[in-house]
Amino acid sequence: MAGPRAGTLSYLLFFGLLVLATRVPMAPGQLVTFDDVNLAYSIGHFDVRVSQPQPPGYPLFVMEMRLLYWLHFRRAEHILLALGIAGSIAALLLMCLFGNRMLGGQAGFFAACLMLFHPVFWQTGVASALRMQLAVVSLAVAAACWRAWRGEVRWVLWSAIVLAVGAGIRPETGPLLFPLWAAGAMQAPVTWKARAQALAAMAGVVLLWLLPAMVASGGPITYIKTSLQYVSDQASVSSELFGATQAKAHTTWWRLIVWTGFGILGWAMPAVLAWRRKARWGIDREWMIFLALWFVPSFLFAISVHVEDPGQVLAMVPVVSLFGGYLTSRALDNLDLLISRWHALTLSLATLTVAWIVWFHYGWFLVLWIPPAALAAALLLKLAQVKNTGNPTRLAMFLFLMAPPMILNLTAFNFHGWYYQGESTGGWRASLDQALSDMNTGLELTSREAVEKTLAADDHTLKQLQRLAAERPGQTVVVFEQGMTTWRKAAYYVPNVPVVVLEHKLIRRSPPTMAVWKGGHQEKFAQGGAPLRVELPAGARIVWLLNPRTEFYRVVQQAFSLSAADPVYFTDLPQQSGSRIVGEYELAW
Repeated sequence: MAGPRAGTLSYLLFFGLLVLATRVPMAPGQLVTFDDVNLAYSIGHFDVRVSQPQPPGYPLFVMEMRLLYWLHFRRAEHILLALGIAGSIAALLLMCLFGNRMLGGQAGFFAACLMLFHPVFWQTGVASALRMQLAVVSLAVAAACWRAWRGEVRWVLWSAIVLAVGAGIRPETGPLLFPLWAAGAMQAPVTWKARAQALAAMAGVVLLWLLPAMVASGGPITYIKTSLQYVSDQASVSSELFGATQAKAHTTWWRLIVWTGFGILGWAMPAVLAWRRKARWGIDREWMIFLALWFVPSFLFAISVHVEDPGQVLAMVPVVSLFGGYLTSRALDNLDLLISRWHALTLSLATLTVAWIVWFHYGWFLVLWIPPAALAAALLLKLAQVKNTGNPTRLAMFLFLMAPPMILNLTAFNFHGWYYQGESTGGWRASLDQALSDMNTGLELTSREAVEKTLAADDHTLKQLQRLAAERPGQTVVVFEQGMTTWRKAAYYVPNVPVVVLEHKLIRRSPPTMAVWKGGHQEKFAQGGAPLRVELPAGARIVWLLNPRTEFYRVVQQAFSLSAADPVYFTDLPQQSGSRIVGEYELAW
């Protein structure tokens, strides 16, 4: 037992240090997203009806947050950062142990190396502790189901419990990973009674977290209704089946391809060097079926229902990384046996070529030319092969194989300026331009720049909001409509100022709504036909959280005199009563 334990501790130390070194320097000083604010409020009060947190609730993740709060992590920012780091390390450790067990050798370790700097995994580890749990739960359930699949009888029950607990952390993983559990239970040599008992245990564990979540949110009917409406709203953003435009659905498709498949670009060398003439890639049919059952339900859900944020694909990224880890392991095994007679020349030329690409170019040039350069190097290493006598070493070749994916991942994450604007107005060229634009925005959303820009813009907005409110204490109201900074963050960081939120309850066509929030408490809500009346105090200062590129900004500009306090605007209302029609709303004081 000393060997496996020593290996686990080595993996933990290795990946723990790398995660800390690469995530802590980027630690945000504020809550990054709307969802983060919802989670922060849920530490004190759980209720999905008021998005504390957003439906369906993530009750066991909230328990993790409350545990850290009990351990004197007093700021929600610190709690989420700690959980993001812990989740990143846990996912990498699970990848190592599970991948090595399933695919043999060090395939899991190589897969974890590929995933460590994957742009989606890296960015999510900094920006969304909740979404990082998708990777943790996905790997934990897959590891448990594989043991049942391979005939370890007791793991039929344990995998059911792991899935039930994982669903309490990320509820969508329950139905999406259930086919994998069912297949594993069917493969295991157990009776139908044992399978039924495992299923009952799964249901029992689910009820342990689901019933309290329902009770805290107004009862089962209200909870289910709120959750279904939330899913419908979110799906209508990205899915054509739920009302999104065809253009938006195409954007969703290309972003999904970038977020899940970007790492594949770095596999050119492992893919070529893993090939053997007779055995080919040596892919085992059994574990390919297992990987498909693991990957396909989440992919179909993403493309047909909802995927809007890079972190939402983290249930799938481990599957892709695991396959890359297998190819890397097999390639190294092949190189241990045979190596090109010209390997020194090939490695030198490849290194100089990649150095030239990196030194003189960046961004898309690297993405386009690193894979062909790696492919050419791999093909040369397959020529004139002779027995490997120990030079180059396995470690040297591992570093050489890892260089292309590392360069590509670091480029994708650190490059500032992912942008493409096509000029074609019709035909296939316009479609190609739009696809390239969508892929660029997909890369931008997984980059360090996206986090930094969000934090910088929100920090500036919040400071201006605090300054403007301090000038008119007790007489300031924030009005939000598609603002660049979310209203939830404004309400969280300036809790004494009322925030009037103007939006449609459903993202699809529906009557306008108006809600007034103060901190985490909703003080008023109204929905009705246009113009919906919004009452404001006479003589108050309105601080507008708007997007200057929207139609609503233009109609506000026509109805009110706006004073700029970049990046927000404000209007001081007169003491006399009055009203203005602004789009679908009547603002009266």
